Amino acid sequence: MRVAIIGAGISGLALAYYLQKLGIPYDLFESGSQVGGNIRSVQEGDYLLELGPNATQFSQELDELVRELKLEQELLPATGNSLNHFVLRDGSYQQLPLTPFSLLSSKCFSWKTRYRILQEKNVPPAGHDYETVSQFFERRFGPGVLQYAVNPFIAGLYAGDPDKLLIRKTFPRLKELEMEHGSVLKGLALHSRTHDRQQPISFINGMQTLPNAIADKLISLHTEHRVVMVTRSQGKYIVSCSTPTDTDAEEYDMLVLALPAYKAADLLHYTFPGMAAALQNIHYPPLSVVHTAYNRRDVNNPLDGFGAMHPKAEDAFTARSIWSSSVFGGRCRPHEVLFTTFVGGAQSEHHALTDREQLLQQVHEELKELHGISADKPNFQYAHLWKHSMPQYDIHIEDAHEMALNLETEGMHIAANWHAGVSVPSCIRHAKELACKINSERAHAKNS
Repeated sequence: MRVAIIGAGISGLALAYYLQKLGIPYDLFESGSQVGGNIRSVQEGDYLLELGPNATQFSQELDELVRELKLEQELLPATGNSLNHFVLRDGSYQQLPLTPFSLLSSKCFSWKTRYRILQEKNVPPAGHDYETVSQFFERRFGPGVLQYAVNPFIAGLYAGDPDKLLIRKTFPRLKELEMEHGSVLKGLALHSRTHDRQQPISFINGMQTLPNAIADKLISLHTEHRVVMVTRSQGKYIVSCSTPTDTDAEEYDMLVLALPAYKAADLLHYTFPGMAAALQNIHYPPLSVVHTAYNRRDVNNPLDGFGAMHPKAEDAFTARSIWSSSVFGGRCRPHEVLFTTFVGGAQSEHHALTDREQLLQQVHEELKELHGISADKPNFQYAHLWKHSMPQYDIHIEDAHEMALNLETEGMHIAANWHAGVSVPSCIRHAKELACKINSERAHAKNS
């Protein structure tokens, strides 16, 4: 059995790594010269900048992978106060509660909202298959929690709109707790674990350390190999590639797409047109990432936490800022602070597409106002636009998920964040599970 994997983001890399461990022949094709997909770390002079994920959480699979790749010495745990998150409320920052139960004492919420939280246990399970995140949280906790906790969380971490994302796709565990226990808070209390609130982690040289380390172990990784066509003949997949010097085609028993949905759609028009159409409907909103550095003495805010989120109700230009230099060392010069600010996403796509110079200026002005910054201009600024940021788990993703499941019988699989979940641990976990599934299919084919 030979497996073709298209796309060397974290999902494709992890799948290739696990297949290699199992002794399954594969070829991993990547159109660019770099691997990692949206995990991208850039060194600009004295500044280490994350253009994609700024950190991740540990999981069993990630822990094993780090040890196998001998990256323990490269790990960089976040600072002790990185669990502190803040939310903008009435023009100033309030600390968000660290646990669901501390919602009751949080100054972020009115007494009316806190009383409504207490009533959550009396709200019966309800809803429907297409209940949105907004509908779920408003039904169970009321509009206050939705507006000043859920909305900024969704905008900041998922570049999403809770009015459109489906609860059972975005937060399936919360829906399960409601159905199993009749109450989300009761379910969380019964299933709470010590590692639920682990500190975020990164690497000394940035998040791209992980995909680069995986790539170094792979024997069949082909960068600068752009797959231009996928066809099927007599149960085999024919993958046609264009390289800087040549064009060739190879035959495979199994195909794995480890690509963003819109790129996968381009390859499936002839082979699986229905799947291609479904993939084109998956939305990736634009998102700009702006890094800004100031002298520490010019910033009034102590920056004692991970960062701050901005609810839509506050009408801010930016969606969120991570206080990068407070979370991880080595991100800027010792006398400076570094902000990583996100602009745009599904709730304010036009903001992300602002002219670059205007974008940088508006980010500076808002940082200056919200953090008490006295400097007239930053020491450093850098902007990157993701025209397609994160896949949105809304109603349009349903058909693609269902078709992907059906096409597994045709020897085609998906290893991508629009299918596995957007977090790094989710992608690695799914890749490992898929490798085991392919191995089982290989064993079944040998015995039949």
